[in-house]
Amino acid sequence: MTSKLQKEVNQLYYGEGLSAAGFFVLWFGTAFFRPETRPFLLSPAASISLINICIILSTGSYFWGIMKWHVDERRLLKLTSTQIQRFSRIHYLIITMAILSTLTIILSMPHSAEMWLLIALTYIFMWLEYINYFHIRLSYLTPREFRQLLINRKVTPSHLNRALKNK
Repeated sequence: MTSKLQKEVNQLYYGEGLSAAGFFVLWFGTAFFRPETRPFLLSPAASISLINICIILSTGSYFWGIMKWHVDERRLLKLTSTQIQRFSRIHYLIITMAILSTLTIILSMPHSAEMWLLIALTYIFMWLEYINYFHIRLSYLTPREFRQLLINRKVTPSHLNRALKNK
């Protein structure tokens, strides 16, 4: 019988991985099957942010996979030095992609109004996902936790952030 924690970790593990794949397939599938969307979807200004979102979500899935193994084994989460090194390299890649995304948006100006909306949405989502995984927890799963945030105004470090600090 699986516990509530095991179910939650499983959902996060599979959900983040499927989200990464789903975003990628939907984005580029739409560009393939709907030629009128290609100028928007395949522009470097929007697609680099999307690829970075997929990398961030895949990183989340990888982290929740590690967490799943620890929960299934009933062990405290302790990342190995190899895992910490991987997360460090992935973090560097994500930051590099975010800088590249910013430069691409600036260098490819001006954009149409529709293009600005697409760029803004993917760019903002990319940064929110990055902050959510590597710094502070932005996704609050229970109403109690959300109320606690509003009352205390105290941010909670992300699970990955805490795991990396507990070397």
